[in-house]
Amino acid sequence: MNTSKAGVIIIGGGVIGCAIAYSLAKAQVKALVIDKADSVGREASWAGAGILGSSASTREPYAELCRASLALYPTLADALKAETHIDIEFTQSGSISVFFNDEEQSGLTGLATRRLDRGFSTEVLTAEQVWELEPAISKSVVGGVRFPHDAQVRNPKLVKALAKGAALLGTEFLFGNPVTAFLREGARITGVEVNGEAYYGDTFVIATGCWSGKVAALLDYSLSIEPARGQIVLAEAMPPILRHVINGHGVYLVPRSDGKILIGATVEFVGYDKRTTLEGTRQMIEAGIALMPKLGESSFVQTWVGLRPYAKGNPYLGRLPGFDNVIVASGHFKNGILLAPITGKLICELIMTGNPSMPLDPFCLLRD
Repeated sequence: MNTSKAGVIIIGGGVIGCAIAYSLAKAQVKALVIDKADSVGREASWAGAGILGSSASTREPYAELCRASLALYPTLADALKAETHIDIEFTQSGSISVFFNDEEQSGLTGLATRRLDRGFSTEVLTAEQVWELEPAISKSVVGGVRFPHDAQVRNPKLVKALAKGAALLGTEFLFGNPVTAFLREGARITGVEVNGEAYYGDTFVIATGCWSGKVAALLDYSLSIEPARGQIVLAEAMPPILRHVINGHGVYLVPRSDGKILIGATVEFVGYDKRTTLEGTRQMIEAGIALMPKLGESSFVQTWVGLRPYAKGNPYLGRLPGFDNVIVASGHFKNGILLAPITGKLICELIMTGNPSMPLDPFCLLRD
């Protein structure tokens, strides 16, 4: 049996687990990250589009969490590049949500008005202004709303950089096998079992995305997180024909610096089924071409699937009820990439001081 001990054992090597490990490593806390995959970020963290968008008009806790995390990205991108020599390709290109009819126009311009009234940056665009910014967008648009501070990253590079940054500061990683049991002494968790070996720690973090409920079940706790399948299509257009992230017709288009364009994404509650389907691919392609007709001339590259962790309402961030040394950080649904920096920061603060810099009560596990 392995008798080594970590200050924190993080179960899950996706973007959330790696962000927590990176924050802990910066605070000089010894952590062990355990993942059943053969390397970091092999599930939803790899499959996402890397959009960093915060368009809400309210100051509700979730909206504030998103804004706080987006604000951390410029400094994080610079730090990771300096420490790991990995460029996560943070680009604050802004996003445009376009509208095609009176109902869509009313909803989006209403959102813009509320944002402006509350001091948030937004621009309402005429159709001509949309085409000036993005000439390839459909001539059927009536107008749009621009969110200038929205951004994007290359999410696979982000996860690798967070993991490498943590590893350089002493974090250890254990790949290839899942946690199959928790070890207890009375009411306290002392370790986990992986492939027949025991790994001991002081604090345990469950950050296994849509599999978090299965891990919590090992502690006889029912955690309501389910997978939401998202199918994405990758196309290529050279020279590049898009600069902003575009939202419309129920899809988004995400431009990459190399001319690639992501079209996504479906939201399907089909359990742990990770198949791409002809129907899902058709939906994405048809909506993408309707949004930007020139996309029909681009090359089809591939399609893939990710299983997002869906929790009703907000993500779960906080202690697992009944266990003072088990923490859950999961259920981020579509915003795992966006929320990774603030999640890492707050969970690190919770472990270190018990007093995170933003209140976690709205994200506790015992909410309505």
